[in-house]
Amino acid sequence: MIKIHIGLKGSGKTKKIIDDVNNAITVEKGNVVCITEGNRLMHDIDRAARMVNTEQFDIKNFDMFEGLLCGIIAQDFDVTHIFIDSVFKSVPSATMADIDAFVKAVEKLEEKFGVSFTIMVSAAETEATDLVKKYI
Repeated sequence: MIKIHIGLKGSGKTKKIIDDVNNAITVEKGNVVCITEGNRLMHDIDRAARMVNTEQFDIKNFDMFEGLLCGIIAQDFDVTHIFIDSVFKSVPSATMADIDAFVKAVEKLEEKFGVSFTIMVSAAETEATDLVKKYI
């Protein structure tokens, strides 16, 4: 399963991801990972979730970010859900023009490894491509 929440700053995406991660911890049968830029969600998310701070990795593009996702899955085959908070903060050089290639890569990971993804995108919903709209 892939879900994308899209909206401009202040639209409630952060509250939504906090609630979704904390809920997933109680219902998922495997491990839950939350990827975010910085430590800002650390005190709001249950400590049972594995937090990954992308500031530590100097991620330059979506290819590098996909490599991070692959590494997380390879390190722990019990991961059932990966939450990505504000993907454009984790990959600052990326734009909506790049998002379709990333979503296609996530589709392949979801299909091959059975990992669910929830992705937060800071952009106007009117900017969403047809592929992104499929998962909103």
